[in-house]
Amino acid sequence: MRILIVGPKSWENQALTETAKKRGHFVLRSPLHEISLLVKNNNLEAWRHGKKLEKFDVCLVRGISPFLAKAKTLARYLDFLGVKVVDQELCDKDYEFDKMFTFFGFFQAGLSCIDTMQFSTFEELSRYLIKIPEPIVIKDICGMHSREVFSFKTKQELLKFFSTKKNTVKQFLIQKKVDADYYFRVLVVGGQALGAMRRMSFFHPKRKQVPLDGRSEKAELTDELKNLAVTAAAAVNADIAGVDIIFDGKTPKLLEVNRSPKFKRFTSVMSVNVADMIIEYLDKL
Repeated sequence: MRILIVGPKSWENQALTETAKKRGHFVLRSPLHEISLLVKNNNLEAWRHGKKLEKFDVCLVRGISPFLAKAKTLARYLDFLGVKVVDQELCDKDYEFDKMFTFFGFFQAGLSCIDTMQFSTFEELSRYLIKIPEPIVIKDICGMHSREVFSFKTKQELLKFFSTKKNTVKQFLIQKKVDADYYFRVLVVGGQALGAMRRMSFFHPKRKQVPLDGRSEKAELTDELKNLAVTAAAAVNADIAGVDIIFDGKTPKLLEVNRSPKFKRFTSVMSVNVADMIIEYLDKL
């Protein structure tokens, strides 16, 4: 089988590449920015390093920001050529370009998630302010790996933040801050939950004092976690997903679904060969 992996040179993508080669597959890994799309003689072609991309059987898309439209075009082009694209959602429907669109998927599926708001203007935020719970978490609507995440105890602190960044209000989600020091990461591949890992929350009081290796530990994959994670991945049509779940009291709430989850820590903590599981899933497509 010929596999195209679209994504950066990360540990995860290297592991996927090496695993696929061990299984006897031809693999090409390329970041999206190195692939060019050209229209020649009324035909669309994909090129890389001055050469036309050859025929592939499967394309695994990992890491497309900030080239979202380009990724969707490439995916649909490959699908048109008969290539199996993962996630197929890139080809079929409206891809979840941001976190709020993902929450819409949760809503459609009737899943429990964190109270979340998005405003287009500072004025709109100000009018709704009385209904926003305290304390507050805000995060970039397209953010990854816990970047651009902030916490505020009061609404006044929230207003102060946005008063100097009025043009970026629409780039942030506002969420209720859950009083929990830990959350759970469940990795789902092809509708199968591989396990659950308990992780320190971003705002854990001792998080900065604990080495990265000590911030995650193996957890029991309860039926509650498994069913919620698998259903959430299906709700947003994600073949491969890292599902984050936090408990608000005794109630599990969805934080988000990551389409291209990192799995280096999961592989180590859970003793699960995630790369092999993903390639095995691609083999069956």
